[in-house]
Amino acid sequence: MTAKSIHIGLNRVDPTAYNGWDGQLAGCVNDANSMRTLAAALSYSTLTLIDAQATSTRVLQELAGAASQLVAGDILLITYSGHGGQVDDVHGDEADGLDETWVLYDRELVDDELYAMWSQFAPGVRIVVLSDSCHSGTVAKATMAKEISEALARNARSKPPLAKAMPPEVVDAVKQQYRAMFETVQFLSGSSTRQTIEASVILISGCQDNQLSYDGDVNGQFTGTLLKTWQSGGFQGDYRRFHQAILQSMPPNQSPNYLTVGRPDPAFEAQKPFCVAAPGASTVPSSTSTRPTLQVGDQGPDVTYLQSRLVAHGYPTSVDGFFGRDTQTDVTQFQSARGLGADGVVGSATWAALEASPAASTQPGNPQPGNSQPTSTQASNNTVPAAGGERPTLRRGAEGEHVMYLQQRLRALGYELAADGVFGSLTESYVRSFQSSNGLTADGVVGPATWQALAPRATAESMSKTSRTRDRAVTNYV
Repeated sequence: MTAKSIHIGLNRVDPTAYNGWDGQLAGCVNDANSMRTLAAALSYSTLTLIDAQATSTRVLQELAGAASQLVAGDILLITYSGHGGQVDDVHGDEADGLDETWVLYDRELVDDELYAMWSQFAPGVRIVVLSDSCHSGTVAKATMAKEISEALARNARSKPPLAKAMPPEVVDAVKQQYRAMFETVQFLSGSSTRQTIEASVILISGCQDNQLSYDGDVNGQFTGTLLKTWQSGGFQGDYRRFHQAILQSMPPNQSPNYLTVGRPDPAFEAQKPFCVAAPGASTVPSSTSTRPTLQVGDQGPDVTYLQSRLVAHGYPTSVDGFFGRDTQTDVTQFQSARGLGADGVVGSATWAALEASPAASTQPGNPQPGNSQPTSTQASNNTVPAAGGERPTLRRGAEGEHVMYLQQRLRALGYELAADGVFGSLTESYVRSFQSSNGLTADGVVGPATWQALAPRATAESMSKTSRTRDRAVTNYV
């Protein structure tokens, strides 16, 4: 199946499009990057649109491109984090007389436009929309005007959390300035009740239409709760249970909504969230394996072979023969992507899936149980060179695949952090802790010496030594 994802995050908007208001937020770009990391781990082809990249034209263009490519059984994941708003409904299809919007960089994107885009997708395409935004940017209702004013007053006194609500004066100015434009796109898009949508759409939004969503320093309230509920793929349940689990962990003034649009697809809703395989597809090959069950702490040739199969399936696993936390993470993500029980334990079903396509021939000379040495092909998959010199020097503020690998190595040593590819203060603190425990200069900068110490050949003794400093790193984290 083809799996595509689009992740939209706006910490700011163009002030010239919003009467001088820049819509400053803190966690929305992090939300987009966190959701991109989640999707990439499940083998989605990802696209991230941040701040000025997230224009109405670009978003609609990417949706149109996905609609032209995806066929029945394929899946599209769309995540949005930013301000939400409402504009006057021109079709009379909204009970409250208001259409909801995403506040994009250059203008608000009306939900009628999204409905029109959903109608372009082929029958049987699965679409998941996660919207961490407020749908209450209006003063048309006195109760909402009061709530927004109070939230903005709280914002002025303390930060975070920030309400993802447009100030009333900005709402009024934008309505006045762009009324004709909004009416034009609404009329061109047509009424949502008249759209024929053959795809199946699941929407889980950050709050109800009459509530506010809240921002945070790291993630928004909704996205942060969603990620904790997801448990790096450990969540077990379908989409409705996922929504309920998120809802139960949210504050009473922010209640995520669950909505389906288009062709009803109970089998889609019954899947584990973000599952790539089409509903009803066989995700476990019929073949069985005689290999032993493996879990964290195991080591030896069977672990080496496990890691080589993960590499063959596209996971950036170090082939070192030791089943650490990073290997467990890759196993869990592999299991989740194939609809298996995502427990991080490699049993017969997981072995069968690992030994299926891509064919074993992609790893020539795969060892059989009992062989003691990995092949040269497997050894070459160890992505950290012995001297550490092929990786760049990293410090706070860096981003990308090298940072993600650094975080995976720290996770393997027991440090609790997300491998999100962003070198923030927590990653820096853990690097300092690791350096201190290994006799290195604790400057938080990952150079050749630190890369070499991080190389995946740590013994149980060095892991134990590192674990003794882990609590100090948490205490020092700011």
